[in-house]
Amino acid sequence: MFDSLPDLPVAQRWRQQTFPAPIVVALIRRIESGAEPQYLLIQRNGKTYGGQWALVGGKWDFGETLDTAVLREVREETNLQANFVALRGVVSERVVPPSEALPGAHFLLLVCELSAPDGEATEQKEGAVAWFTLPQIDHLHAHQAIIPSDYAMIQRFTPARGDMIHIEAEMVSAIGGVSGHMTELRRFEEMNGR
Repeated sequence: MFDSLPDLPVAQRWRQQTFPAPIVVALIRRIESGAEPQYLLIQRNGKTYGGQWALVGGKWDFGETLDTAVLREVREETNLQANFVALRGVVSERVVPPSEALPGAHFLLLVCELSAPDGEATEQKEGAVAWFTLPQIDHLHAHQAIIPSDYAMIQRFTPARGDMIHIEAEMVSAIGGVSGHMTELRRFEEMNGR
């Protein structure tokens, strides 16, 4: 199923992709005194993954540095002024559609750790934003209210390790706003040392 993605006609690819789309993903953590760490999530408004909670992020524009791109996406989606900490990992996420009538996709996710010592995140046009503890994120996952690969990234990249991580992820999902199909994470495998 996933091995046939390179042969998928361009017309059947999400936004007619010819290469994996570079996406910056922000793992934003805050720690208030005496409390559990919290992570910022956005409830997507758009057609793709609408209504699902997700990590903040988006496209990496041509000519931007990595830190500029992820900080811009965070400002656009949350109005939060954050600080870049580090690139924590790269996830090659291949998405096959649940039916032949839907598009497939391939994303190169650059997972960046950010800090947000002050300021409040506010809802922008992309969706509602909220802070969650890890047990609350587990609850979202148990109720299929978070994108499965985003949940796996949170699990894998917290707490932060010092080394760079390369992950291969495979999901079955309806990209582009088709509802009624369950999103399923089939593979989320660390490739370091292979």
